Amino acid sequence: MDQDSGSSEPRLPISKAILAVLDRHAVPERQRLATLQAAVEMSYQQVRRRMTGESPWNVDEIKRLASHFGEPLFGLLATLVDDVGHQATLHLGGVALPCSIWLGPQAPPKTRIGPLVAVAGESADHWNVVPLAEAGERQAHEIKRLIFEAAPPRRVAIVDDDDDLAASIVQFLREKGLDAISYRTGENLLAALETSRFDGFILDWMLGEGNIRDLLPAVRTRSPGAPIIILTGQIKAGGAQEDELESTLAAYRAQLYEKPTRMLSLFTALDLGFEPAPRAGCVGTARLDLANHQAPLPRPAGLPGLAAGRLRPAI
Repeated sequence: MDQDSGSSEPRLPISKAILAVLDRHAVPERQRLATLQAAVEMSYQQVRRRMTGESPWNVDEIKRLASHFGEPLFGLLATLVDDVGHQATLHLGGVALPCSIWLGPQAPPKTRIGPLVAVAGESADHWNVVPLAEAGERQAHEIKRLIFEAAPPRRVAIVDDDDDLAASIVQFLREKGLDAISYRTGENLLAALETSRFDGFILDWMLGEGNIRDLLPAVRTRSPGAPIIILTGQIKAGGAQEDELESTLAAYRAQLYEKPTRMLSLFTALDLGFEPAPRAGCVGTARLDLANHQAPLPRPAGLPGLAAGRLRPAI
């Protein structure tokens, strides 16, 4: 495998699948290993060894890759194991949940083979999982195992040249279940936006000798509905001009917080600003063992129990 591009013939199916992901996201050939390095937070050599087959990928690394590119986890994990099951959709109580299933034998219509059965979907290798009573006269298969894929965490970009503060924000947001990644410069974030999607942003207003206003058009174009939080500790000192801040907040639908600010306030502002997850999205992780015809069915999760309304800027 070429040291820079990672484009020579890969040895493993997982490497081929990852290269296909990079192609779909138009990652330039000579930036592939560097892009993977940023996605899984490993060294360049560690990524290279995995792509050449010298070291194995683990499930957590593949999950992080899938989250980074917004790709279905199933397709990548399928290359790691032999018995990978089938992609399916569970239809239950008006909610459609993506899942993976392992099929048992086919049974005649109305045969009691378990609380849930698999019936053929719209395409050749996609199945619908429905309660037995709803299968009707359709040919149904017993389900030996059913796995829900957890929804990927919301991804948040933090741009701040104060390394200690950025690290503290990243740690706090990760403890709250978000996928937080820090960048020291606006240029670093712009490069990441070429291949990655973000659900929210926390941006320091003053970076180096200037501010981040010129960065915001690209951020808002790539993430039209994402919450943008601007941090500054320069208002009282005169380093940040209030009229420029005010026009920026209005133009890019951003919120302002003065440093120091409580981490919980930042998290809450992000959480209230995130775009709603699709109704058909995954709501958690569950493994249903249907061997004994018993299935503790998942209960769709509601939105976080946060009070309605938006936080006012702490100016």
